[in-house]
Amino acid sequence: MTEISQDTPARDWDRETDLLVAGAGPGGMTAALVASIEGLDVLVCEKAAQVGGTGATSAGTLWIPGNRQSIAAGYGDTPESAADYLRTLIGAGADAELVSAFLEDGPDVIDYLMAHSEVQFVPCGRHPDYRNNLPGAAVDGRAIIPENFDGRRLGADFDRLRPPIEEFMLFGGMMVGKVDIMNLMARWRSASSFVHSASIYLRYLRDRLRYKRGTRLTMGNALVGRLYYSLKQRKVPVLFEAPVTELVVEDGRVTGAVVAEGGAVRRIRARRGVVFATGGFAHDKAFRERFMPQPTPPYSVACASNTGDGITLGLAHGGTVAPEQQDPTRELIKRLTQREREVATLVGRGL
Repeated sequence: MTEISQDTPARDWDRETDLLVAGAGPGGMTAALVASIEGLDVLVCEKAAQVGGTGATSAGTLWIPGNRQSIAAGYGDTPESAADYLRTLIGAGADAELVSAFLEDGPDVIDYLMAHSEVQFVPCGRHPDYRNNLPGAAVDGRAIIPENFDGRRLGADFDRLRPPIEEFMLFGGMMVGKVDIMNLMARWRSASSFVHSASIYLRYLRDRLRYKRGTRLTMGNALVGRLYYSLKQRKVPVLFEAPVTELVVEDGRVTGAVVAEGGAVRRIRARRGVVFATGGFAHDKAFRERFMPQPTPPYSVACASNTGDGITLGLAHGGTVAPEQQDPTRELIKRLTQREREVATLVGRGL
């Protein structure tokens, strides 16, 4: 790790920007996109060779109680019931102020993105809360998903998008969503389902004449595709294989960061701040052993570049981590039987 003295003012900046964002997953690209929309000069530094992170291989579902997309589609929900659910789910560690901010601002954030960018969402329909036996749980109305996205709009940068996992694709590269699955299963029973199934398959065949996989993107791939396309529209630069290795701190204030790019070390001044959106620590052995129950699960389906970089830098500059308070799944994992742990390990190996 490159060291920069906190007592020595940084000189000879290689580049300057208003906001430097470390990480080009959904969180980092959203931060960069909003900052750009609000008039800031933004630079995104991504450790990997592709954008998307773990979000690119996810289902792309957002849990936003009270979202207006679901309300407009006729699904009902109340902030009170969602608050009850969160308080019960999180338990004693629940931060009432954070819960309130999430419930109040979540729908507005979604509307903001839809109004100012290509990031578009639709209701997920019936999507029960995972812990549906808890007070305040709902069967529908809280989940939204990104609209499908045409990856061809990215042009040559389509290959910069991290692909989904194989289980989310048919025929080695055709993405399908929930609506597609229902139509594919009913393709011989309904004319409309047959037409839908045939259209997406023919589209896929055309795609494979030019691309390594299908360009009709769904789920998490559609989300990161839309975010990346929106950044490209706004000409927000993304540096690839350029991890942030250190913060530059002067007089107790973060004034920039050190970025390793192409074998060179670059000092980048960030006039308005640095955002860390580098994912978790799924592939860092020391962090896994420190923060996860023993025996530590040996596998993870998270992005391989998630090695706790942001956490490491945060800790080095006075940050703290309190997993016992912030991760209620720890207690759940502790209660797993040995047999359940064995099954989880086998599933991990299969993935």
